[in-house]
Order: sequence, then structure tokens, then C-alpha cells
Amino acid sequence: MAVQSLYRKWRSQTFAELVGQEHVVQTLRNAIAEDRVGHAYLFTGPRGVGKTTMARLLAKAVNCLHPDPTARPCGVCEMCVAIAEGRAVDVIEMDAASHTSVEDAREIIERVQFRPAAARMKVYIIDETHMLSTAAFNALLKTLEEPPDHALFILATTEVHKVPATILSRCQRFTFVRHSVSAMAAHLRRIAAAEGIVLADGVPEAIARAATGSMRDALGILEQLASFVEGPITLPQVQSLLGMTAAAEVDALITALVNHDLTAALRAVHGVANQGADVRQFTRDLVERLRAVMVLKATGDRSLLDLSDDEVALLGQWIQQADMAALVHWVKLFSNLDAQLRTTPYGQLPLEVAVVEALLAPPPVAQPASSPASTTRSTSLAGRSPTSRPSAAVPAIVPQTEPVRAPAHPEPVPPSVVAPPPPPVPEPASASGSEPPSDATPVSDPPPPPPEAWVATRQMRPPADPAVARAADADMSVLEQLEAIWEDFKRDVRPRSPTVQALLNSARPYDVEGNTIVLLVTSAFHKERLEEPKNRSLLEDLLRRRLGKTYAVRCTIEEKSVEPTDLRGKIREARKDELVRAALNIFDAHIVDIEPLDPE
Repeated sequence: MAVQSLYRKWRSQTFAELVGQEHVVQTLRNAIAEDRVGHAYLFTGPRGVGKTTMARLLAKAVNCLHPDPTARPCGVCEMCVAIAEGRAVDVIEMDAASHTSVEDAREIIERVQFRPAAARMKVYIIDETHMLSTAAFNALLKTLEEPPDHALFILATTEVHKVPATILSRCQRFTFVRHSVSAMAAHLRRIAAAEGIVLADGVPEAIARAATGSMRDALGILEQLASFVEGPITLPQVQSLLGMTAAAEVDALITALVNHDLTAALRAVHGVANQGADVRQFTRDLVERLRAVMVLKATGDRSLLDLSDDEVALLGQWIQQADMAALVHWVKLFSNLDAQLRTTPYGQLPLEVAVVEALLAPPPVAQPASSPASTTRSTSLAGRSPTSRPSAAVPAIVPQTEPVRAPAHPEPVPPSVVAPPPPPVPEPASASGSEPPSDATPVSDPPPPPPEAWVATRQMRPPADPAVARAADADMSVLEQLEAIWEDFKRDVRPRSPTVQALLNSARPYDVEGNTIVLLVTSAFHKERLEEPKNRSLLEDLLRRRLGKTYAVRCTIEEKSVEPTDLRGKIREARKDELVRAALNIFDAHIVDIEPLDPE
């Protein structure tokens, strides 16, 4: 004779024995005590959370012979025992997966008219209701809405979205929730003690987490472990049987992340792979753990999480060390790995790459929009080597690249870089290009010296209005900032639209005109596609997040120069002059050509 499974042997026989679903139990108890039981109920929720058990308890309660309605179902009277043993002819339990046709529905309609043989009410329990055909649902509609006084319908389903609205409107709906880890662990300890199974510390919690809220799955795992293991069941045995990841490896990786220890982090991933554990499951456990740290750091409310006191103490150490921005970055990074780990032929490589990216490529911090010029200056200086310093030739170059005007920024200028007043006629620019660049120009790409006539004309012009000059400097700083983060910006676009990201591979930042960013593209096709409303809206949204300010996006087509000199390069250099930028902003103009000045 086959041994009865634990989940059938320990199925709750009274409302008091039922684990969880207190909101459903309280409502049904009140309805029974006040004799206000409905004619149709719909129980919905994940698998293994007690829907069918609750349906049987309700069938017992409406037919229980106990004189006190508040004590029903008693579980000991003749009707309760008959229903529990499955021999009550007035409680019909059917599986809709194997009774889907309209003929099955018509059979129910015909039989429901007959009064119960022995019980007080005739109860129909239809499991997996969503499997009924449309014709069967339509046939049941009228009977389900107005059944005989002696009939009660209880429908149970895991996919309530497949049940027609006409059926939902005729039933009282109860939503069952997943069991908490603590409630499941306590129930597993009680059953293990009754069955003579010895569980080591941490085993019930590990089984409960593996069951993902399903009590039936948890009891099935416990029964499997009892057959697999001789003697006490230990945590390593649970992990070995279920292919689970050791919690110690998850904790080791998070500790390495918060300590910025790349070697220890990769060693933890390597240990998981050597154990033969499921890397995908390890990543899921890691994300769940990081989520707990993030939620606790953000709210400080442990009631939002299902954690023990020891786990809260451990998480408290990470909360003190971890930064919130880093936690959010890590959760996003590792939660996107599941599909890659499922399809990759390279084992744990995606996880290792994500670990390296988490520690060596932290999320970029948005620069404040109020001081773009100072940000650009800091970025330019940070890119130099520690030994690189302005040479003595810098003051001689300043009069050629900067006109004498009131300073646009309030910060003081060191005396070593203050330029003397410019001579009436400047010296010709050196053809060797040996002069070092100014602070606003990257060291690797110094601009060519301007022509003599151009420099002389600039020095004879009056200084621009300081407010306009500051606006022009800000535009130039935004352009340089966008150029610096362009590759990261394209990576941000890819998760939302791979098509737009591919189009951006043929585009680059070209200009900033007030609140408009101009992108230079290689063809009319790229221009038309990027300027489509949905694509432009995507780019503007991501630019706002990156730059901290709202910018419109416009595209212009790159002109292929056929002359020996590159006109576009000259235009780019001319735009670096603050007077030219001020004129462009004032007149809302564009540079189309550059002509040399007449020496006379």
C-alpha cells in the first residue's frame, strides 16, 4: 500500500489548523456564524497556498453538525469525517482541466436541481476553473447566478485573468497570498517533530525559501529529504539535493561588494561555480539579498521583509557600509543577468563581468547644472598626469586665445597664469605647434593656432556682455560634458531601444544652442529616424537624467568636405571663441563658412 504524502496527511481539517490566509478565514467564519454564506465563491492565488483546502473546509462548515456555528467545522462529526475521507456524496469535487466541455457543465446544471442526499447543502468544488471552455462558462452562468437554495459553488483557480468577467461578477472573490518564510518554517518544525524527522538549524528556512511560498511544495521537499537522508537533515544536504547556493557564498559576495574587494568578489563566484551550484539561482539569491539591504537602508522598516533577527543583524552591517546609489546600481545590474545566464555558452562569465562592472564602473553621478564650467575645468585637469604642469609659455598664449575682458567666473586666477596685456600686433603663430593647450582644451587634441588676421580682429573687438558670455561658456561646457559621457549615454539607450542605440553609433554631439543639443549624423536616414517623435522623446528623457536639465534634440547631416582643408574643423575651432558663441546666441545664427580677413 502506498504511503500517504505529507501534504495530504497534514492537510488542515479545521480553520484553526490552517496556516496563513487569516483574512479569508476570518471572513468565512463570520459568514458561517451569522448564517450569511453566499451561493458562489471564487478562490484565486498561487499554487500550494490552500485554495482547495479552504474549499473543503467551507464545505465541512456549511454541513457540520456541531450545534455552535462558531465552532464549525468541528472535524469530528459524521459529516466532517465523511467529507475529509472523500465519501460524502453531496460534496462533488471536479477538475475543470478534465471536464472542460459544455456537456460537463450541462450535467452539473441537471444534477444541481436535486436536493442533497444526506448533507444540509450540496457543494460543487470546481478546481482549475480557468480550464473550462467558453461554452461551458456560458452554460453555467444562469445556474451560478441563481442556484437552488441547497447548492453552493466554490471555484478555485491559479489564473484568474482567464476567467470571464461574467463569472467573476457572480462570485465572492478571495485572493490567497503566498506563505511567509517564518510561518512555513514554524509549520515544518511542527510536522517534522510529529514525524520524528530531525532538522538542523536553518533547514526549515532553506526549505521554505526553496518552496517560494507554496506550503505543498515545502512539505514535498521535506518528504524527499526524509527519504534521501539518514539521520538528522543538515543544511549542506538540503543545498546538495536541491541544487541551492550556499548562503555563505552570497554573503561573501555582498561583503566583497560593500568593501570594494574585487578579488574576494570573483573568488566567491568561482567558489559557487566549483560547487556545481546553479549560477542563475545564486544570482537570484544575490538580488534578493541586495534588495533586502536596499529596502532596509531606505526605510528602516523590517516589517516590509521576511527576515529573522540574525539576518537583520547581518544586513545592518552592510547597511552601514553600502551607498544607496551603489545598491540600486547593483540590484539593476544583477537582476538583468537571468536571461544571459540561461542562454550563454560561457558559464559564469556574465556574472563575473557584472561583478567587475559593479566595482570598477560605478554608476555615473550627474553633474550639477549650476556650475558646468567648473566641472569641465576639473575634468580636464583630472585627465592629466600628476607631473604635467603649465609651462612658462602659457602666459604668451593666453592673449591669443582669450581677449582682455572682465572675468566670467568669480573664482580667483593664480598669479602664475595671469597674462600680460596683449601687444598691439601679436606675434605670428608658431607653425611647430609646440605651445601647450589651455586648461579648457584636452591635452591630447590641441587646437591649431588661429590666423594672424583673426587674432588681431578679436583683440580690436569690444568685450561681450558678461551674461551672454557666461551663457556661451555654459553651452560649450555642456557640449564637452556630453562628449565625455557619450559612450555611457549610448549604453543607457540600449535597454529601452536597441534600434535607437544602433542609430546613435552613426551620430555624435556637435553643438549646443541654448536649450537644444545638435547631433551630427552621417545621412538623411539617420536624421529622419532619430527625429521621430518617440525616438526624440527617448533621447530627451535620457539627456535630462544625465545632464540634470531639459534639452531638445535636433540633428544635422554631416557635410563631406572635398577641399584640402576641413571647413567643419575650422567651424568647430571658431565656436570655441566666446565672442563668436555670444554672437550666435544673440542672433540665433549658425556658421556656414569662414573667410580670411582682408589685411587692408
